[in-house]
Amino acid sequence: MPTTVFIEFDSPAPVEATPRRLHAAWGRVLDLPEGVSPERARSLPALAPRPPHALGGPKPYCVGQTTASGRTYGFELRFLDDRLVDTLDGWLTWGGVLPVGDGGRGTVALAARSAQVVEHRTWAELEAQDTDTSWVVRLLTPTVFSSRGRHVPGVSPASLAASLHARWCAYSPTGPLRLPDRQALAEALTTVDRTEPVEVGLAMPRGDGRGRLSANRIVAYKGELRISARPGATAQVLSRLMALACFTNAGSHTAYGMGVVDVEAGAQSGGDAITS
Repeated sequence: MPTTVFIEFDSPAPVEATPRRLHAAWGRVLDLPEGVSPERARSLPALAPRPPHALGGPKPYCVGQTTASGRTYGFELRFLDDRLVDTLDGWLTWGGVLPVGDGGRGTVALAARSAQVVEHRTWAELEAQDTDTSWVVRLLTPTVFSSRGRHVPGVSPASLAASLHARWCAYSPTGPLRLPDRQALAEALTTVDRTEPVEVGLAMPRGDGRGRLSANRIVAYKGELRISARPGATAQVLSRLMALACFTNAGSHTAYGMGVVDVEAGAQSGGDAITS
């Protein structure tokens, strides 16, 4: 079932927690170990839920909100497959030491102080949440969407819905939802767009081979969207997808901590509305 966990760490020194370093650090905990193929892992219950490090699609986990205060660092982990919570629990039992860095002298070993499940819902419960018709969507970290290998300018309800829909279809055992097409979404939704572009760097080496990630900077978006929908089938599907948002990130490069969204259902829209 979708689950959110918050872990608090002690740190002996300040941490340079770049997106790439966090991606690598949590990958060592939750991804398949190097040398174990997905085909082999399927026959091994302890490894079966763990994704390949270089998985092309959305992973069943992502890094959510992060906090830092003095020697204390906090990480929210969002899971679409709660079998990975067992993997995390086993790692915590053995001390929960998370090295963050480039492997050199500047690498800092964080040690887990505490961990707690913040929220969990069954897929059936999420599917039953189909009555909401308005939402405030806060983009807590830079968010960018892609289409056919290219970043798409701006943030729209259609892009957000498509991203959450892909995750639902990939991991829900209840079966896929039927996502309305963009025209149906445009006709059913009104949106107040309060997002703004920000430049971010993922700190990927240029020799990495992934062109968009190797660029010095990319344009993403932060801020908020206020979305309202006319009651009907489109609103019901969007209501279910928005309920999923607290258990996953949205958009591209979510394994690097991008696309952390907070959705408040039932909030009233304000300002000048535009059609989706």
